[in-house]
Amino acid sequence: MTRQLIINADDFGCGQGTVPATIDLFEAGVVTSTTAMVNQPHWPEAAAYLREHPALGAGVHLVMNEGRPVLPTDQVGSLVGARGEFRNGAALLLRYGHLRASELREEWRAQIEKFIEDTRRAPDHLDLHCHFPYVFPAWFRVSLDLAQEYGNLPVRVPFDDGLEHKAPEMAARNGFPVWYVRWQGRRYQRLVLERQLKRPNYFEMSFSQDGNRNIESLLKLLNNLSEGTTELLTHPGTDDWRAGDYHSLRDPRIRRCIAELGIRLIDYRQLSDQ
Repeated sequence: MTRQLIINADDFGCGQGTVPATIDLFEAGVVTSTTAMVNQPHWPEAAAYLREHPALGAGVHLVMNEGRPVLPTDQVGSLVGARGEFRNGAALLLRYGHLRASELREEWRAQIEKFIEDTRRAPDHLDLHCHFPYVFPAWFRVSLDLAQEYGNLPVRVPFDDGLEHKAPEMAARNGFPVWYVRWQGRRYQRLVLERQLKRPNYFEMSFSQDGNRNIESLLKLLNNLSEGTTELLTHPGTDDWRAGDYHSLRDPRIRRCIAELGIRLIDYRQLSDQ
């Protein structure tokens, strides 16, 4: 089995220089995929680039915890606070019992439709912004329903084929018991399998974390890449913490290492064809 890698630049259209950094990394032959935040201020320039550059794989980064909704706030009242913005953090999680899944579905559908309208192309996958939508199965199911609705799009699942050995680290980072992470992870894997949706074998998020946004961490990850398809989570930008992701990925040693190891760079469209 060969080793395939999707290097995905999250948050395309958000601030902190995500648009120029993602474009530069794609044109340098490193980033193969991006995920768009269509409710963010720099989305128009990101959309313009995607219209003119179909070779860059692109999906929708479904948002429920940052910025304002795409739909009018009176249509998604359970999703927003008094200022008409999405809730975030504990304020969002504590609203679980009051948040209407029907409104979340319509908002996320509107985000997908905006992506299609603005880029004049269909998304090649769906994933979720931050970890909050993955906390409750009801929210995760909404994204899977929409993936089916839009042509059985592949999805991102943080609980991957390496769940058993990754669970302790995931549990420690998010404050959950290890048994719970394993139980919930298997549950989410079944939900995706039951819908016959494709996903990468592995989802590697360790690089884009504090303390790891450096060339050494990235080279080590590449050298230990598992067989099958891995999605590498990155958050490139030109400002603040995102600059670590950007400069590490832009280092010529990364492209050279990928070539020497015989790793095949793909995007989610190749995953769909398998």
